[in-house]
Parts: sequence; C-alpha cells; structure tokens
Amino acid sequence: MDGMIILNKPHGVTSHQCVAAVRLLVPGVKVGHAGTLDPAATGVLPLCLGKATRIVEFLMDQRKGYRAGVQLGVSTDTEDAQGEVVNRQPVPPLDTGTLKTLLQDLAGEQEQVPPAYSAVKHRGRPLYYWARRGKQVQKKPRRVTIYRVELLEYNPSGRPHLTLQIDCSRGTYIRSLAAEIGRRLGCGAHLWSLERNYVGPFTLQEAATLAELQEAAARGGLQRFIRPMDQALRHLPALTLDRSAVLHLKHGRPVECNGCGAENLSDRAGALPLRIYGPEGHFYALARREKAGSKSILKTVKYLATTAGEQSDGNN
Repeated sequence: MDGMIILNKPHGVTSHQCVAAVRLLVPGVKVGHAGTLDPAATGVLPLCLGKATRIVEFLMDQRKGYRAGVQLGVSTDTEDAQGEVVNRQPVPPLDTGTLKTLLQDLAGEQEQVPPAYSAVKHRGRPLYYWARRGKQVQKKPRRVTIYRVELLEYNPSGRPHLTLQIDCSRGTYIRSLAAEIGRRLGCGAHLWSLERNYVGPFTLQEAATLAELQEAAARGGLQRFIRPMDQALRHLPALTLDRSAVLHLKHGRPVECNGCGAENLSDRAGALPLRIYGPEGHFYALARREKAGSKSILKTVKYLATTAGEQSDGNN
C-alpha cells in the first residue's frame, strides 16, 4: 500500500472528501493528496498512500495542465461560477487571431495575486474566511509560471466563452487567469469550468473514478490501481548503488560517491535529489550530492523503501 492512486476527481466534492473516501478503502494506511482541486473542478488528483505521502512535495512541484472554460462578459466575486455576479458587460467583436495574441502575452513567469476567496492563509486563517466577513486583506503576490495558454475553441454566440488548454506551475490560480483575460478584453470574465488533465507524468486517461476504486476494493483488487511511488519522481535523475551503499543511506550515513556514478551528473542534475536504486533495480531512497572538503558524498534526503524492497536487500 506504499504508492500512488491517480483519481479522476468528480464534480461537487472537495479534495479532502476524496481522501476520506479512499481512506475507507485502505484502513490503517495513511492517505494524502498532491494538489488541491476546488469542489467544482474535476480531473487528475494524485493520492499518495503509506510511505508515498513523504514525496507529496516533489509531485506538487511538477507541471500541471488544465482544460478551462472561461465565460466572457460576466464577472463574479470569486472569479468562478460559484460566486455572485458583480458585473455584466457586452463582449466586443473578437477574432481568433486577436485572442491567440492576447493569450500568448499571458504566458511566462509572473507574479499572481491569490483570489480573495482562496485557501491561502492570512494570520492563520484562509483568505475566504476574511472575504466572507467583508474584510479587505492585503494579499501577497506569488511567483508562478504559465508555460502555455492555447485557444481550443471560441464560441461567441449565446453565452460567449473560450475553451483553453493551460499548462502551468504549482500555485497558479486558473480563475485569476480567467479574470485577467476579462480585464484585458474589457468585458470581464470568470472561470466557468475546470478539468485538470495532467499532473507531472500522470494523465486523465489513466485516472480511476471513485466508483471504480470502490468496486475494485470490494473484490479485493485495489492493488492494480496502486502505482510505484518512483513513477512520480521520474523527473529526477536516477543512480544505482551497491547493497553496502544503500545500507549506509538507510541508516543516514553519508556515502562517498567517487566512482559511484554521481560525479558524472551535470551540475544541474547534481543539485537535484537523486532516485537511488539497488543492484536488483528496486527503488530505495532520495539522496543529494554534496561536497565534503575534496570529496563528493551522497546524503539521504528520504529513505522510502517498501517492505518488499527491504526483503529484497538481503540482511538490510
């Protein structure tokens, strides 16, 4: 039970409720999620089980992708469809060329102010706590990166809206991006729908529904939905060590890496945590290369071997 479940989160439930539902299927196993989705959002919600809860930070730091519906001409206080309408304006004549140029200008590294109705904390309470009480809070901008904003569809009739594919970094608020599009067009806008279609290596096509997980658990077949935790870490460089070196890392002892292969990594790769494998190919730990005088050593970041891995490593 040490691994990942990739859930297709349904509409109308919180990420915490999804975690609670899966906990009922794996009694006694710790469960956490990597990246909150609002109740109205759907799509990829990685769930970490057992020892995999210790790698949540590495999964949350990976790139995320969304299919977003943005309604034009209507602004809400929450910047999404769950809020109260605060303004309506006519949508100007638009063509796809104009829209694509505008969307391209939104890409890049930038500072984004979190929405007033968000879970970002101020004085120990989420921003939505203060907003619901009519309190104005000075919100600190956060550095985010928007890698791509692609126009998939523009429908000008009825309820004018855009359908977008957005690839972005951790911490990006898609509803804030929707509101910014409305401001730049001069007509206002809000996030109408949101589906997360990937987190790092995990895609919507491979995600399971809660109903599928519950049915599999009832038949004793939940294990087929649990993925090895190192699948979430494939963006990190890998290194294979002998059994003695793995044992040292297990007990928090540094390992000299002259001749172990780590000295051949690029400076950038050497600065990242390394996935450590034993000679039999089992994933054991995350370690970091450091300088110790004239020597290069590996230090344990997290020791993550599952029970099966411990057994495969002889007397360790």
